[in-house]
Amino acid sequence: MGKAQKRTFKSRTNPLGTATVPGAATAVESKDDVPVLLKKLSSSDASDRVWAAASASNLLMSDDETVRRMLLSNNVISALVERLSDSVPDVVVQVSGALYNLAAVDHGAAVEISRRNIYGAIQSLIPRLATSIDGIIKNNEEGQRLGDDGRKMVLLTTDNMLSLLRVLCETVPASVKQVNDMALIPFVISFFKVADRLPPSLVQTAGQFLHTLTDENTAAKRTLLGHGDAVNVLFNVVKAQQLGAETSADDTAVVRMLAGAVLMNLKDVAIEQLETEADKRGADVSAEDAQVWDNMTRAVLEIVSGFISFDPHEAAARALHLAETIPVADVIAAPEASKQEMELDRLGARMDYIQMALELAANIFTDEGASAEDAEKAESESEDTAEPADGNGSDDDMGNDEDEEDDDAEHEDDGDEGEADLEDRDADFDADDMNDVLCDEGAAKKETEEAVRQSVLGVFIDAIVPSLLRLAEPTVAMTCAAESARLASVAEDFAALNERALGCFNNFLLVIEESLKAWFRMHADRVDAWWRFLIGV
Repeated sequence: MGKAQKRTFKSRTNPLGTATVPGAATAVESKDDVPVLLKKLSSSDASDRVWAAASASNLLMSDDETVRRMLLSNNVISALVERLSDSVPDVVVQVSGALYNLAAVDHGAAVEISRRNIYGAIQSLIPRLATSIDGIIKNNEEGQRLGDDGRKMVLLTTDNMLSLLRVLCETVPASVKQVNDMALIPFVISFFKVADRLPPSLVQTAGQFLHTLTDENTAAKRTLLGHGDAVNVLFNVVKAQQLGAETSADDTAVVRMLAGAVLMNLKDVAIEQLETEADKRGADVSAEDAQVWDNMTRAVLEIVSGFISFDPHEAAARALHLAETIPVADVIAAPEASKQEMELDRLGARMDYIQMALELAANIFTDEGASAEDAEKAESESEDTAEPADGNGSDDDMGNDEDEEDDDAEHEDDGDEGEADLEDRDADFDADDMNDVLCDEGAAKKETEEAVRQSVLGVFIDAIVPSLLRLAEPTVAMTCAAESARLASVAEDFAALNERALGCFNNFLLVIEESLKAWFRMHADRVDAWWRFLIGV
C-alpha cells in the first residue's frame, strides 16, 4: 500500500491570458509551407518572428497530427528553443507557450525538448525575469518602464517557463537532476513571499512546480529546507485566510493547498533532520518541534476538507448545460460560446486540483497510519519484553525454572483440586464484579475513541470521509455525456475524479484496518457498510 499516484496537471488555457497574434497561421496548405514558416522564426524582422512563433504554437496544438509531425520533422523544437533568447518579449512568450503545450501533450516531444539545452536557455532568462518581476511588485522605474503589455509578457513568460519545467520533471525522469542544478528555488519561493501582489495563477504555477520538484527528490527537499526562511514562508501561506483583497476565496484555497502539498513533501526529510540533530545532543526530538509538523498536517487536512466539499452531480449538470448552450456554429464567431468554453475549462482545472487534494489526503493518512502502526508494534514489543513486576531478572529467578518444572508434575496430580478452586472463584464472581468489568471495558472504549478523535487519522475520519463517499459515486450525467466531443475532456475529468476518490477510500479502509485495530473492531458495522458501499459502486 504505497503513496497515491501523483496527479499531473494538463495543458490549459493560460489564466493570465493568451497573447494572440492577428493573422497567425492555423493551418498549412502543403508541406512546403512548413520550411517557409520556420525560416521566418529567424527573420531579422521582429514582426515576422512573432508571427512565425504564434503560427508554430497554433499548429503544434491543432488536431492535425500530420501538420505536427511535419513541424517536428523539420526541427521545430530546435528552432523554438533557439528563439527563447530573442530580444522581443512577444516572441519569447509565444515560443515558451508552444514548448510547454507541446511537452504537455507529446511525451516524445518532451524528451526531445529536454535534449536541446532547454535548461541552459531558460536559466539565462531567469535574472532578467527576476528583475522585471521585482520591478512589477515594487512599481519602480523598471516596472513602470515595462508598461501594461510588458508586465503581462513577463508574467506569461515566467508562467510558461515554470510550467514547461514542471512537465519535463513529470514526464522525463532524467530532467529532475537538470532542474535541481538550475538552483531555481530562491526564485520560485519568492513568489510566495509576495503572493498578494502577483496574479494567483502565477503563484499556483510556482506551487505546482515546487510540488513536482520535491516529490521523491531528496536533494530538492534539503535545498528547500536549507533555504533561509522558505519553510516559514510556506507555513505562513498555509495559515493565511486571505492572500489579498483582490484574490478570490477559490484562488486562495488553491495556493494554500499547494503550499501545504510542498510542506508535506518536505515532512519526512524535516523530521529526519530533527532526529539527527537530537541524536547529536543525546536527546529526543522536542515535543514542540514535532507538534509544529503535526499541526501543519492538520491544517493541510482542513484545507483539503474545504476543497473537496464539491458536489460532482451539480457540477456535471452545469457542464451539460454549458455544452448544450454552445452554438453549433464556429465558436470564434460566437462570443458567448467562448465564455462557456472557458467555464468548462475552469471546471476541468478545479477538478485537477480536487484530485490533487485527494492525493494529498491519501498520502497523509497512509503516512499517519504507518506511524500509528509502528507505535502500536513498539508498544506491543515493549510489553512482551517487560520484566516481571516482582523481580529483576536475576540468576536466582532463572534458577527457579528447574524447581517450577518439578512442581509441574505435582500440579498434574492436583487437577481435581484446581477445578474445585475454579468453581469457587466462579461462585465468588457476582453482579458487582461484572459491573466492574463492563465499566473497565467502557472506559477503555472511551479512551480509544478519544485518542482516535484527537489524532490526525481522526480528523480524516470526521472531515474527509463524508466527501469521499460523495465523490466516489459515479456521475451518471457525465457517463452519458462522454459521447459528446465538446464534453469528452470534462467527462474524462469526472471519471478520473471518481476513480481517484475510490482509490483514496479503498486505501483509507486498508490503513485503518492495520493501524487502528481497536477502533476498527469497535466500529465493525460502520466499516462493513463502507466496504459494501465501495464494492457496490
